[in-house]
Amino acid sequence: MTYANPSFALGKLGHQIVCQLAFEHLPLTKQTQISTLLKIIPKKHQRLINNYNYKKQDSPITFANACTWADAIKRLESFKAYSSWHYMNVPRNHLKIKTNDCSKNCLPQAILIHQKTLTKIKKDATWQQVQALLFLGHWLGDIHQPLHISFADDLGGNNVKFSHLATKCENLHWYWDECILYKGRKSKEKWLALLTKKWHQHSQQNWQKEQVWQWADESFQLVKRASLNYCQVNNNSCQALTGKIRLPENYLSQHQVIMEQRLLFAAQRLSKILIASL
Repeated sequence: MTYANPSFALGKLGHQIVCQLAFEHLPLTKQTQISTLLKIIPKKHQRLINNYNYKKQDSPITFANACTWADAIKRLESFKAYSSWHYMNVPRNHLKIKTNDCSKNCLPQAILIHQKTLTKIKKDATWQQVQALLFLGHWLGDIHQPLHISFADDLGGNNVKFSHLATKCENLHWYWDECILYKGRKSKEKWLALLTKKWHQHSQQNWQKEQVWQWADESFQLVKRASLNYCQVNNNSCQALTGKIRLPENYLSQHQVIMEQRLLFAAQRLSKILIASL
């Protein structure tokens, strides 16, 4: 497998929605455990989280905002090694994500590594262990953003440019990270209200480590759809589109329902992992 370094990860709003929704549907005992772990975050990183989320530096750290920490640290030299953990790239002739399709330094393996660390957290947890909680919440958002499971040669859609200015997002990856969220429901409150109503319409299996590859494949199959305007399947190879693309007028309405489902599944599956691991 080859790896690229996309410029963006699922935007702040997406991560906040996933983690807030998951947190609200946890048993009270698990919520209390998470709130206790968040207090271990060093002041330096509390300020980093709050600055990244445009909060006052001394604002209380919520799980929703803490889930953006993995993006907030990207420019810190001590965390550079985690850059490739935000995604997974495969060859263009790849048909399906299979178990252990990548062996290290990729998104599915990142979930497995930090879930395992989380199970070892005790009452005297260290900051290094608490990082697993923050990473895990972040990874569940990323793996459900379809373009985080894609191809290296176009940086997961970061090089797929638009030919029009209907949105501030200038490439397809950015659009799916951010603009598809803001152009529709616009606010976190509206998104949470919508997804809370739909919470019991879908059920998820209890956590099993094999599931990460299924989640990755769900995203991968989505990016290969012609309607996504990312690539064109030809002889079992998803070839890059040439030139700048123009999204059809119904692109938002057509795909926002997909994003709704991906956010909902991410939150539900995160809650299952947290219940099983804490």
